[in-house]
Amino acid sequence: MRPRKSASRVDGGQLSRQVLLMTKYNNYAGISTGDGHNRIAILDPNVTENDPVIPTTKVMREVITKLGVTPDPSFPNFPGAVREWCINTAAIDPFTKAVIANSEDGKLYRWEVTTNKLSEVMTISGGMGEAYTPTATGRDGTVYGINDAVLSAIGK
Repeated sequence: MRPRKSASRVDGGQLSRQVLLMTKYNNYAGISTGDGHNRIAILDPNVTENDPVIPTTKVMREVITKLGVTPDPSFPNFPGAVREWCINTAAIDPFTKAVIANSEDGKLYRWEVTTNKLSEVMTISGGMGEAYTPTATGRDGTVYGINDAVLSAIGK
């Protein structure tokens, strides 16, 4: 984990007063400066910081990040390499301040951004190289995720 800013930025009403962005930070092992430490992140688009890889480049400030959990055996020469967050979109639950995102490991994760913990996990496939896929929620709270070309509905 690389907490660079306090998770309290997404707590205590701050979410309703500013726009924050959620993105994946896949850092592909063996590609340029990639180390295989694939993350998801909450960013503040209104504040910049120097990029940790190319310090002369300004990027959006990281509020909080979460490293993937499943080791990637494809990269034994990259300590700490994990499977990527294989997503195009994640589902955001503004009421509980959580992000629901799927990973290339075949699991759907609930990331509590106020605590920076993965609080729930649901296996939706055996895990494999995936195309980038969406995660979404329905009006009734059902979470829809795709993995291995199969749509899963999780919820009520």
